Amino acid sequence: MPNLVVLITAAFTAGIWCANYFRWLLPFIYVSSFVTMFILVRQIYRQKQTTWLFATLFFIIGMLRFIHDDALSLVDISHYTGEKVTVYGTIVETPQVTALEEETNKVRYIIETKKVQREKPSVAATGRLFVSSRQSNKETIFQQGNMVQVNGEIIMLHGYNNPGQYDSVAAAQLQGIRGRMSVYGKEISIVDNSYSWKQVATRWREKIIENIKKVMPESHEAILEGILFGGYGGIPREIVADFSTTGIVHILSVSGSHIALVAGIITVLGNNAFKGFMFANKIVPLFAAFFIALYAIFCGLTPPVLRSLIMGLIGLGAVCLEREKDAAVALCLSVLGMLIYQPALIYDLSFQLSFASTAGLVFLNAKTVSKLRFLPLWLASPLAVTISAQVGVLPFIAWYFNSFSLSSFIANLIIVPIIEGILILGLFGTFSGLLVGFVGNVSMVICSLLIGLVLQLTKWLAAMPAAKLYVPPIGILGSILYYGLLCWMYGYKPKNVLSLRETIKKWPQKSAVVVLFLVLCIIGYTVYPRPVSVHFIDVGQGDAALIVTPHGRAILVDTGGTIGETVEFDIGYRVVLPYLRHYGIQGLDYLFLTHGHQDHAGGAAGIAREIPVKNVMLSQEKYTQAVVNLLHVIPRSSVIIATYEGQRIELDGVVIEVLHADTGMNGQSGNEVSSVVRASYGKYSFLFTGDLPAHGEEQMLQSNKDISSTVLKVGHHGARTSSTVEFLQAVAPKYAVISVGNNNSFGHPHGDTIRRLEAQHITIYRTDRQGAIVFKTNGTKMEVDTFLSSD
Repeated sequence: MPNLVVLITAAFTAGIWCANYFRWLLPFIYVSSFVTMFILVRQIYRQKQTTWLFATLFFIIGMLRFIHDDALSLVDISHYTGEKVTVYGTIVETPQVTALEEETNKVRYIIETKKVQREKPSVAATGRLFVSSRQSNKETIFQQGNMVQVNGEIIMLHGYNNPGQYDSVAAAQLQGIRGRMSVYGKEISIVDNSYSWKQVATRWREKIIENIKKVMPESHEAILEGILFGGYGGIPREIVADFSTTGIVHILSVSGSHIALVAGIITVLGNNAFKGFMFANKIVPLFAAFFIALYAIFCGLTPPVLRSLIMGLIGLGAVCLEREKDAAVALCLSVLGMLIYQPALIYDLSFQLSFASTAGLVFLNAKTVSKLRFLPLWLASPLAVTISAQVGVLPFIAWYFNSFSLSSFIANLIIVPIIEGILILGLFGTFSGLLVGFVGNVSMVICSLLIGLVLQLTKWLAAMPAAKLYVPPIGILGSILYYGLLCWMYGYKPKNVLSLRETIKKWPQKSAVVVLFLVLCIIGYTVYPRPVSVHFIDVGQGDAALIVTPHGRAILVDTGGTIGETVEFDIGYRVVLPYLRHYGIQGLDYLFLTHGHQDHAGGAAGIAREIPVKNVMLSQEKYTQAVVNLLHVIPRSSVIIATYEGQRIELDGVVIEVLHADTGMNGQSGNEVSSVVRASYGKYSFLFTGDLPAHGEEQMLQSNKDISSTVLKVGHHGARTSSTVEFLQAVAPKYAVISVGNNNSFGHPHGDTIRRLEAQHITIYRTDRQGAIVFKTNGTKMEVDTFLSSD
């Protein structure tokens, strides 16, 4: 029976994953389900083997469940995308408030739509919306549970479409969010100020946070809030980075470990309190279930918290039924139940990490402890927990984060127990403080001292050499091979297959030859020259292009950045850096900034803070705030060079030339002094024009230089003021790339620019439509690949 549960869960999951490839065969899938069910019933009646028939049936059911769950309702709010409407709905989560300039806030609401009005009368609607409201401090910030009406245009969700990028759109859709609206405070108003249990929980949580703020420094309060209720808000980025480097950043999100710890403490206290009582083994788990449910409600019952709660309740149910040994079955049943309810969860990052790490603990922990029997048990047990969880989740960590934390082994032995103590003491202090303020204040002071110790220890561990190692993504096939090899090594194999130890013992020389061959293959793959690749990264309304030479040396031309000087979202750290790591780029030989505007240079500091940059090439203009931020973080070993016309650099046969560099001596700045760079390899070349306007293009033409190129990065995101007919004729590109944000407020690319490009018979690629665009060439042939296939 346990093996059957594991098998049908795996089959159901595989069916969900395969559904996208076979949804066009929906009638055939239905027929297959009925045929399989008929054969299964007949085999059961004949008392014959049915295991694989059950697996086949659940595979088909998984496909059907995903296909139907993925279909949009006829009244889904997304059908009104691009229209100005009035939406009526309920605020379902605590609003996020971000301070902007003086006396102005940006408030983000999540609204569950009930009705939509395009023209009278209003009609029913379903789905959720992100509503971003810009409002003054004097305007009311509405609360969770309020019924509101919003007037504005519904905009389609759009993320950054790059390989290795966290899919924020898919994550939002998993929460039922179908679009967004950007409004001013006067365009959102309250309809019904009803009272709900969520508002009660929110107000209690806010009161708890206010009490914490009274006795703790602001940074410590933010960390304790993250440990208790989840979230990174208010925590300095360098602290989050240290937590990430040491592999304990998950402690800032309420997860299964939080629920398990609370349940464990309540169980221990309950067992002592009800010691000798006849039904203690039944009552104590019920008490634990009540308290973890209460804790989950205080945390807001967000989807990750709810999933952790479900898994915790199933675990306590197993205790009540005295089935603790069936952990694998409990895990699979909880996963199966959650996927039946929401099939798209298999694409959710937090679900993947939670399941993989928990599966590692369930299937590998006991065997890992036995393999570490040469160590004392007090050391082997916590070390086995870390190894099992890390090994179980490694392919996901490699794909999403491209790193493996060696320091996590020490952190889990030393720091995590302290944090667990902070969690328990913090919960005791917060709730006792509501009744007896003195007791709560003393608890908070102790928590603050422990948090200071954690921060110092984490900082030391993060600064250790090789604290975090780069791990390349291995993809689906590589992951299947990895988990197959892991099962073999841990003894999960068919009976007639030798174990790893038996194989090495039986064929020692052949095993050594195989290992040596694999090592040589890896070395050969690493050093063998590859085609030159030029990547135009999707950074929204901005520019960022990566050039990778045959031996993996990297040049970055511009870095993207949030429009405006107030940087709320660091594109360099959140978008460009993951892209670089996805392709194995651990440092930059050259960083070219065509000019200092935020949308070209705003991400530079975030990148330079994380990876080494040998040379920084700047245009000759007054430094903008983005450039100043970069200069504050680059190491002294970096060389800062002002670009000049005629400058030439060669790396592995790739030639970089500066074709235009205005000195800015005439008081010009910004777009006017954009440097123009050309990268050439063999018979192909790429021209990067920054935001150079028509006047600058005319200067280049008057110099009578050869500016012809195979690929043109269209100037100023396709604005009408760039890419004149004469310039396009001189460049004579075969391809044009427009780096532009989806639904941007500037109207880029302009229709006139598109028509001029089309008149020259130039193939156009756009990052807002195709995502990341990659050109690969060996000097004689070239191919183009885009992240999105849509035009």
